[in-house]
Amino acid sequence: MDKKRENIARLVLKMVEENPVITSYMRDDSLTDEALVATLKRHYQEIIQRDFPKAWDYYIGKKDDESSFFSLTWRSFAFIRVLDLLDHEGEVYSDPNLKGAKVTSRPIGELRRLFRGEESDVNIDFVLDLLHLLRQLNGIDTQDIPTRSQVFEWMDRHPSGLDPKVIEWRKANKERIIRLLIEKIGKGEGAPRYTFEDDNSLEERWQRVNKWWDEDRFQLKFAIRDHRELEHFLGGSLEDNTSRIMEEAEAKGIPIFVTPYFLSLIDTRPPSEREYPFGDEAIRSYLFHSQDLVDEFGQIEAWEREDVVEPGKPNEAGWVLPSHNIHRRYPDVAIFIPDTMGRACGGLCSYCQRMYDFQAGRFNFDLDKLRPKRLWPERLKEAMDYFEKDPFLEDILITGGDALMSSVASLEKILNAVLEMVAARHKANLERPVEERYPEFKRVRLGTKLPIYLPQRITPQLVEMLQSFRESALTLGISQCIVQTHFSSAMEVTPASTEAVKALLGAGWAVTNQEVFTVAASRRGHSAKLRKVLNDIGVLPYYTFTVKGFFENRELFANNPRSMQEQIEEKSIGRVDLRYHSTLRAFVVDAENMVDHIATIRKADQIPFLATDRNTINLPGVGKSNTYRTIGLTNDGRRILKFEFDDTRPHSPIIEKMGSVIIIESKSVAQYLRQIEKMGEDISEYSSIWGYSAGRLEPRSPVFEGLVRQM
Repeated sequence: MDKKRENIARLVLKMVEENPVITSYMRDDSLTDEALVATLKRHYQEIIQRDFPKAWDYYIGKKDDESSFFSLTWRSFAFIRVLDLLDHEGEVYSDPNLKGAKVTSRPIGELRRLFRGEESDVNIDFVLDLLHLLRQLNGIDTQDIPTRSQVFEWMDRHPSGLDPKVIEWRKANKERIIRLLIEKIGKGEGAPRYTFEDDNSLEERWQRVNKWWDEDRFQLKFAIRDHRELEHFLGGSLEDNTSRIMEEAEAKGIPIFVTPYFLSLIDTRPPSEREYPFGDEAIRSYLFHSQDLVDEFGQIEAWEREDVVEPGKPNEAGWVLPSHNIHRRYPDVAIFIPDTMGRACGGLCSYCQRMYDFQAGRFNFDLDKLRPKRLWPERLKEAMDYFEKDPFLEDILITGGDALMSSVASLEKILNAVLEMVAARHKANLERPVEERYPEFKRVRLGTKLPIYLPQRITPQLVEMLQSFRESALTLGISQCIVQTHFSSAMEVTPASTEAVKALLGAGWAVTNQEVFTVAASRRGHSAKLRKVLNDIGVLPYYTFTVKGFFENRELFANNPRSMQEQIEEKSIGRVDLRYHSTLRAFVVDAENMVDHIATIRKADQIPFLATDRNTINLPGVGKSNTYRTIGLTNDGRRILKFEFDDTRPHSPIIEKMGSVIIIESKSVAQYLRQIEKMGEDISEYSSIWGYSAGRLEPRSPVFEGLVRQM
């Protein structure tokens, strides 16, 4: 018997010893597989109805609201999961992770084979998942909620980009990169704007490049675009495997685009010399591509199918859109992607939701080719006509790419067009009967990662323009002007990004954050530390997103059970008491004083941060949710989850026909734990992760409701 089979046999023996009643059913030769499922259903239904009536009501859907969910005990969830597995035993699913291959969820049948000593093709991850399920049922595995002091200790394990020691080694990084840039410019690889005179001394060249460093155009001009230059600018510090993968990625057509500034955030010192050996791991994990992404590139399928737009035809969410510039999921919100440099970014994240578009060649980093074309003014007008005449919209998210990659002039034209559209809509509303009036626009958002990738882009000229727009917007009833950004680690909060955020707040634009919950970002205390550091500089957490995508993002994907565990066991220490909810609503409309507003509640309630974000996932159908139940298990231990839509917000009518959304996770819980163990984590601190077989999306924080000005 090989080692893997020995390990499986050892775990099965434990299950047999700990579960004599179930073992007797499993080994009963008089029961067919179908009869066994029926027998176990009766067995567990009797127990749950007798001992856990609240769980029974939740299981059958009689009481499945938020309060009912959080009233369930730890063992209750195990009984619900067992019944869900039994209900779906033998069901066949198309697995997008495997290019649509059919997988069968047969945990009961496979477990029976194991109990009877018969052949089974399951792996150890499958066995571990069921071992912990049975232990949760029996009360052996319990939910040990960590104390506040424990969460604080976890937070302290993660450094911030504002820590003096971090600033010090990054200063050395910057100096090293500047020396390399001097060499590059000296070889004539610059541009007319960035050149040296022949008689310039080394000191003079140094001073010039150091000054240019703070220009966004300089950062973009000298962005690293190939794997050899990337290796060179990182001082040869990349591990051989990472270097090989980046070389393969480039050959496969996956872009490499990293500004010198952002590259200076990577710790190039040997691990033995670092205060935190894995301190920048969350940055590294999305800056450097995975083998899975390289292997899958060229055959990646779009995760968010409603983003596939054919003008004049309904998208997946049922909306008929005029052009590729508009994406839409919800009745009240539209995503606007201009045909400007806003279709590019300040860098490429490995988990990018537009990787499908990079694969198809629609997105790239050829910035000159992304400047507005002749037809763009017509498309802009077409989009504004659509927004004005839609009877549901009240929120526009301008993104890309990255909204702030557009030049100030281009972005100003877009925002002025929005103002004209809102004014025209208001005028048209006055001519309609009251009961037929459309909602007034109340929110304009700019989606950007430039405060992280390229804080130099937040120039006085940009800030002045944004402030002017905000003042005009207020007169038209748009009470919320929001910059929505993407910090994924406290290590990305630097003195430069802090100044960028300060400038945006000073212009009257609130800054909110969407963290992507990668494996590295999901480590104990990491997201809690990020929330605290963001609050310190005036940023409100908005979403904490589970990584979307299929097999191409397997390396980065942190399982949904970990998202729920983080929500309940770590983020909960920052929950804002109900008595402050009315106060919160004023924050977004008074962005200039955001730091003080946040500090007031943190101090009054003695909490480390405001947990204003929602842990969630973008469903591959329509919308977002974290309300799910585990209904199946693949033979390699990957959970099959059934998601319900967010019942706290309006949805597209199409969801009435869609029903639930099934997601097959791209990795097992055991595989996730092995990954974080390699990052130095003690996986015993995550032991309760196995029991999070169901989830519940949190209510939207009142801070994002705002005070809507009536006209």
